[in-house]
Amino acid sequence: MYSFPIAGERDCCPPLKTYSGTMSSLDPIRDGELSPELETALDSCVKVFMLQGFQHSTLEDLAVASGTSRDFIEKHFATKEQFCAAAMRWYFSKFYRQLRSVLALHSELYPAVEAVLYEFIELSREQYDAGTAMRFHTLMDIVELDPDLSEELRKMKLEGMEHFIFKFTQCKGELNTDDEATALAKFYATVFEGLSIMVQHGMSHEDLYSMANLSLEVLANHLKKGINF
Repeated sequence: MYSFPIAGERDCCPPLKTYSGTMSSLDPIRDGELSPELETALDSCVKVFMLQGFQHSTLEDLAVASGTSRDFIEKHFATKEQFCAAAMRWYFSKFYRQLRSVLALHSELYPAVEAVLYEFIELSREQYDAGTAMRFHTLMDIVELDPDLSEELRKMKLEGMEHFIFKFTQCKGELNTDDEATALAKFYATVFEGLSIMVQHGMSHEDLYSMANLSLEVLANHLKKGINF
């Protein structure tokens, strides 16, 4: 089970939930930090799935790709599905930990949302430029084919959404009406999805930021008069 705490975010975020995945013997997080060795191994193994297809890839293929032995792989992963679960947590932890950290730095809603949007763009572009973005989306496609993995992915996305909703709820006094908080949080969840897709299509930095800024106009229209942003 996994939980990714961020120093200093205790007062601005709800307690992180854990979910009962199949992985227990190899946590991709060590003392709150990613293991560089595991990061390299997971990234190499996802490439195998891309090149050979998930059904045709074997644990031995993963061992070769990761530079380890099959015994080592099988010690930690009984199945390819377990490996995918660990890889999925790894990818999401890279985004969620950083975005939650940025969110925690701002006490007011508008600068918090603005900062998270901009950070998301930069993280997504870094992944795209490094060539890992396609591997991430390939992994997500694989995950969606397995009911258990798909359910765990849903829970991970829900956890991220709950943190975002919590921020909007915490700052609901800045909004025209309290009941707008959840709807606005869900709106920005779709904005993040859209930005991610646009990054995959090679949208320029300028256009990505324009898209983010347009979405911020929606938030500005829902803020009480006199709120500075």
